Formats: sequence, structure tokens, C-alpha cells
Amino acid sequence: MNKRFTVEESNLISIFMEEGIDSDVGGRKNVINGINKTLKHLEDDEMVELSLCVLAKFKELTDHEFMKMEFVAAE
Repeated sequence: MNKRFTVEESNLISIFMEEGIDSDVGGRKNVINGINKTLKHLEDDEMVELSLCVLAKFKELTDHEFMKMEFVAAE
């Protein structure tokens, strides 16, 4: 588990990771792009807020830091 991200945030990130986005250099940017593309289709205010929180944290994260992290959806 990643202390920087909540369980809900990690679950959201893992969805985009499962879409074929690997934890390599550029992977962080791919997740950001995926969330940005999805945002315009979201109607749930809580999901929009969660997505925006993840985006804010990802923009502060370097590719190197991202490569060291593991995102696994909680059941």
C-alpha cells in the first residue's frame, strides 16, 4: 500500500494501470492522460473530486518515484 495515496485513489489508479499502462517512464503521464480523458464523462461529483485529487498528486510525482510504486486495487 502506498502511504501517499488513499485506498480509493489507489483503486482509481489501478484501473488505469490495468488498461495496459505499465509502470515505466511515461506511465505516470499515461495515467494522467487517461484520467483527464475520463473526467469529461464523469457525472458523479465524488468521482470527479477523487480524480482531481489523484491528478494533483500525480503532477507532484516524478516518473522515477512513480516507477517505485505499486498500485493494487483493494477488494
